[in-house]
Amino acid sequence: MSFSFGKKQAIRALADVLEDARGMMNAEMKKPKYNNYSGAELMLEVAVRLQPANELPYEARMKVGLLKAYLLKPGVRVMVKYDPAKKEQVSFDDDAQAILERNPQLKKPASSA
Repeated sequence: MSFSFGKKQAIRALADVLEDARGMMNAEMKKPKYNNYSGAELMLEVAVRLQPANELPYEARMKVGLLKAYLLKPGVRVMVKYDPAKKEQVSFDDDAQAILERNPQLKKPASSA
């Protein structure tokens, strides 16, 4: 008898952020319990619309660490990963530089002198 307990299959896809994660982060950090917090990184759940290849777009909640939430505003496109067997389980899978390159609206306009 053979059991298959391998790694879960994870697929990467682009997703559009639907909520202001920066605002969520700021609101969470104002809570008194975080004045001297030293535990694990707080995780937020942010609404996104996934754009999987060869599938219809769908909305889900993406898990993202508090420290990565500062660039996540509505309309920003990010890479996520999800398990095709459990499409509602979506996690953030991107880095700041790639987000900035993909979303020119986040860059400050060059000031003219």
